[in-house]
Amino acid sequence: MSSYRVVETGVTETGLSTITRDEVVPVTSVPDGRGLGRLWEGDGVLPGGDAVKPGDDAVESPFFPTAGGVRFWSVTVPPEAPDAPPPAEFHHTSTLDVGLVLSGRIVLEMEDGTSAELSAGQAFAQQGTPHHWRNPYPVDAVIAVVMMGRDH
Repeated sequence: MSSYRVVETGVTETGLSTITRDEVVPVTSVPDGRGLGRLWEGDGVLPGGDAVKPGDDAVESPFFPTAGGVRFWSVTVPPEAPDAPPPAEFHHTSTLDVGLVLSGRIVLEMEDGTSAELSAGQAFAQQGTPHHWRNPYPVDAVIAVVMMGRDH
């Protein structure tokens, strides 16, 4: 998929619910070859974070959320080469991540050697732990993930 339609709601000045955003968000390629759809991003939207100031938007926000921030992304992980070694280092963020595999299959690997294969319709919750996402299968894996910033 090369884009997603995103509809966002809010409240008018008179207190009525309304649609505040209805647009198509592209999936862009990032340096490691994955596709990233930055569907919705907000800082200070959860308790414990700094309040959002008028004029703030996702472009001005940090890539990963700070305490009280949220990122809702789609991530497309292409198949890896059949002889590809595991990544040398584990990826780690201080966020709480919850997600759902939308299509394909993907493997979540942990430092202690445990792993889980997830396929379409299966979910995960990752609590700031070092990990690898690998796709040893012949088709793209697409996941939707919500990352929530935490104060440690």
